[in-house]
Amino acid sequence: MANLLTMDELKNMQMKDLLREIREQSALVAKLRLGISMNKEKDTARFTKEKTQLARMHTVLTENMRRASSSTATKSTTVSSPKKS
Repeated sequence: MANLLTMDELKNMQMKDLLREIREQSALVAKLRLGISMNKEKDTARFTKEKTQLARMHTVLTENMRRASSSTATKSTTVSSPKKS
């Protein structure tokens, strides 16, 4: 079983690493979902934990994207404001 990352660890990841982790986690969740539907996988609690971890990863990704877009917007407004004399 893969270890679950904490929110602090997720927040400190680089964007490309986070995206890679999301792809891997999505594949794992899909595999578990398929296994459960075919009655091959009996550990439904693991499926729930992994799905929750995927949701956490998406939350951190969204926060990072919002933070990046707000800092870009702030920089553009401070640079373009004219000086009054």
